[in-house]
Amino acid sequence: MTDGVEKPDDVRDRVLHITDLHFWRLSWSPRRLANKRLLGMLNLRLRRRRIFDLSGREQMAESLAREGAATVIAGGDFSTTALEEEFQQAFAFLKTLEERGLKVFAIPGNHDVYTFEATRRGCFEKHLGAFMPGGRLPARVVLPGGTPVVFVPGVRPNLLSSRGNILPKEITQTAHLVAEAPPGPVLVVGHYPLLFRTTAYAQRPMHRLGHAKTLRAALGDTGRTVLYLAGHVHRFSETRDDRYPNLTHVTTNALFYKGRGGYTVVECTDTGFRVEAKV
Repeated sequence: MTDGVEKPDDVRDRVLHITDLHFWRLSWSPRRLANKRLLGMLNLRLRRRRIFDLSGREQMAESLAREGAATVIAGGDFSTTALEEEFQQAFAFLKTLEERGLKVFAIPGNHDVYTFEATRRGCFEKHLGAFMPGGRLPARVVLPGGTPVVFVPGVRPNLLSSRGNILPKEITQTAHLVAEAPPGPVLVVGHYPLLFRTTAYAQRPMHRLGHAKTLRAALGDTGRTVLYLAGHVHRFSETRDDRYPNLTHVTTNALFYKGRGGYTVVECTDTGFRVEAKV
């Protein structure tokens, strides 16, 4: 564990959740823009590059290291348009966290499979595969203090939308990994939220995870105490499920979002979780 915040006696594991880093690189190469990336690059040029301030990445790495956590879980969208240079920036940032003594786990977001070409070439796996938990998702790891973490799939390339999808067999596999996890509360991590609306955000249909309601029910039906961590919406929220009281949903701010960027600290105990947003 890194030096920093003292861990209370009842905390098994202290985890930092970061997501939606959106490293970016402008490119006007016709070869690179012969797909959905043209729209993404126009958005980046006109808006997104002013919203995601990457100049403070070194200070952010120091802040994360001072939190007294052993583990960072990175929930996707490391890139903006799935360019090689964006993944290279993301890799360098995650390596700086490792060099500060943090164990890093990473899963892809929808922007990491922004084009069919980048997905076909396995750009995320090529650059960030060393941080993935296991060979393919869903996967389960157990943190040093004994907290099980289950990572779920869901991202896919699209022509225009940013919808995701999790297959029925993947939902069954995920529920099995949760139900059969070691005793105690379980962290479940995906890129997309399972709730389409909370007091903090409202997702449009073209931005949602397909079969989210089915996955939500499968997690609730396990009977395990579950904290579901997600990103994608760029806002922090913490919501107890009104249908499955054993299930709590948390979304985390985009890490480098100008003015409201940040991360979430999760303290895992024998009976549940304590959650704090850091902005």
